[in-house]
Amino acid sequence: MEREGIAPQLDKYVAMVQAKNDTYFKVMNFTFSDPPVVRVDEGRKYARIVKVDQLNGSRSVHTFVNLETGDILKSGGWNKPQKNGVRGNIFADDLGADRVNEHGANYLRGPQF
Repeated sequence: MEREGIAPQLDKYVAMVQAKNDTYFKVMNFTFSDPPVVRVDEGRKYARIVKVDQLNGSRSVHTFVNLETGDILKSGGWNKPQKNGVRGNIFADDLGADRVNEHGANYLRGPQF
């Protein structure tokens, strides 16, 4: 898949992650800061989805997205995704919303064969 084909879906995914963070701050009644701003750092193979803290500017990885397939991957650190598999896909009907939360990708459940 070409980047032009994935870009609109990636934008929708980022908006969904932003909405999850906005909702979390509202439900938790956090008033010390605005919710983090969700941004994309695009690399050759992966897009790193980053949350930027509005209080102190710190940055943390939310998830990675494979730019060829749209697969959502759990972060294995700042520079790379976790090796143990795909968590969802941004081309799913819900953009992978059931596979991530405001903090990042959900853990895998049970044994994976």
